[in-house]
Amino acid sequence: MTNGALAYATSPIKTETFPHFERVLFTTDFSETSLRAFPAAAAVARRFGSELRLVYALMPGDQICPLPEFSTGVTTIVESDARARLSALKNSAQLKGLNVSTAVYQNGLGSLSLEIAEDDVDLIVMATHGRKGLRHLVLGSVAEDVIHSAARPVLTIGPNATLTNASEFRPKHILFATDASADCFRALPYAVEFAKWQGAGLTLVHVLANKKENNPEAHAFAALMKDALHRTLPLRAIKSCNPEIIVRFGNPMKEILDVAAERESELIVVGARSNKNKAAFNRSISYGVISQAACPVLTVRGREA
Repeated sequence: MTNGALAYATSPIKTETFPHFERVLFTTDFSETSLRAFPAAAAVARRFGSELRLVYALMPGDQICPLPEFSTGVTTIVESDARARLSALKNSAQLKGLNVSTAVYQNGLGSLSLEIAEDDVDLIVMATHGRKGLRHLVLGSVAEDVIHSAARPVLTIGPNATLTNASEFRPKHILFATDASADCFRALPYAVEFAKWQGAGLTLVHVLANKKENNPEAHAFAALMKDALHRTLPLRAIKSCNPEIIVRFGNPMKEILDVAAERESELIVVGARSNKNKAAFNRSISYGVISQAACPVLTVRGREA
């Protein structure tokens, strides 16, 4: 971590940046994997009194037909089927009493980020897969792209993630993972707010990946970083959450997941770099946490470089 990032970590975050989710978007391809995120979308919308938008994006394969003259008709049938399935989700018992709308995006998942910006949503909820292959291509790389390109927070449900209470979104412990960069600190207000609302435990973790644990200077730097992270927290967060600060050595992805397991975290909050910013806390680390975590992960993208 650079000296500049350390300097940034000494300033408390601004309380006016605390979030509110008025509009939540849930995207699905109707597969079993994607629908694993549906209870989370419903729970978040109910928890925050949000408007919930259910979305299906037409895939390239939806528009392929051996006979070109029938391709338009095939697309119409697929779209009609998608709207019917979305309507069934809208009328399900899980969404009773919620303000719900549906939409079919015409240009595939690749344009999802642009569609999301036009919808003016505050949070995106989607599933992702931990394996390779076609399903990773659909729900893995797409989720990864949305996380790093959509100018909205993304709540992902990985293959190992579970909700403690499927009808509510009330995490009892929040883990905020950071590389102490300015981009990552944009996610801290979300961790603080969730913890404050729920009276939940809050832990901040930073991993020194390029330091040797038996180096005295590394331990001194770790102590300095621990103090700096504490000073990023506003006074009201310290009073209401009594946050714990952890600085570890080792592989960032492994250590973050280990701390989450040890603290029985029910939500991990991370900052993601934009597609134009190739600096630290890279995509492989953030996506590795997202795809392997045993709980939902909220990712907040940083500013453009």
